[in-house]
Amino acid sequence: MKFAYRLETRRIKEPDFPYDARRPLNSPGTVVEFAHELQNSDIEKMMVIYLDRKHHLLGITIQPGSIDRSIIFPREIAKHALLAGAANVVLIHNHPSGDPTTSPEDKHLTSVIENALALLDIGLLDHIILGINGRYFSYTETGLLKPAQANGQLRLV
Repeated sequence: MKFAYRLETRRIKEPDFPYDARRPLNSPGTVVEFAHELQNSDIEKMMVIYLDRKHHLLGITIQPGSIDRSIIFPREIAKHALLAGAANVVLIHNHPSGDPTTSPEDKHLTSVIENALALLDIGLLDHIILGINGRYFSYTETGLLKPAQANGQLRLV
């Protein structure tokens, strides 16, 4: 006998990432402030932030890696975005070395994820790399990633 399974998500509170639900995550600065705890990690971690159309937090996923890389799959990001009902996604990861400079691998991953999400009409708003002492690299601020557009309106303020 076979059974059908219901797809659902479970919400689990992340005590390291409290936030004010009334305040949207609508700029690189607010995202960096939200995810600042990643700076303290001695391994690379990738956080994916799932947002609604008004940039309010729907959920996060955190993928731990090793001392110099994290492994993330575009299909998993897309799956969680669809399950959360997200209109937008922000990628943020840390560099344990403290240097937030982007790498060729970071650039390639950003492009692959941006293209995969675009097929589902989900915007990739930014990819932010955290260093130490508040230093960060934003793909949107530096022009490497153009803000996603939907219905002729910019999604990132």
